[in-house]
Amino acid sequence: MQIYHWLILLYAVASLLALAAIPMSAAGWITPDPLSAVPAMLLGVPWSYLLTELVGLQSPAVNVVLLALAMAINASLIWLIGRLLSRL
Repeated sequence: MQIYHWLILLYAVASLLALAAIPMSAAGWITPDPLSAVPAMLLGVPWSYLLTELVGLQSPAVNVVLLALAMAINASLIWLIGRLLSRL
């Protein structure tokens, strides 16, 4: 397994944990924190800000889906760059 596969796996685990913290905090399963979405936003940068501004909705469910989409874009970019670099 190449190094970029491990990077994608690590990024995916961190992204899933960050996304899971949002509803868990809202439901009270963990300590309620109004800033629980910040790690997810940071893992989705720059796409998370772009997508949330383009859609412009204040729905928490839609914003979590947009964060997941931003993280998927970043993971695919890591895969693409790793694949291109492994061919050199």
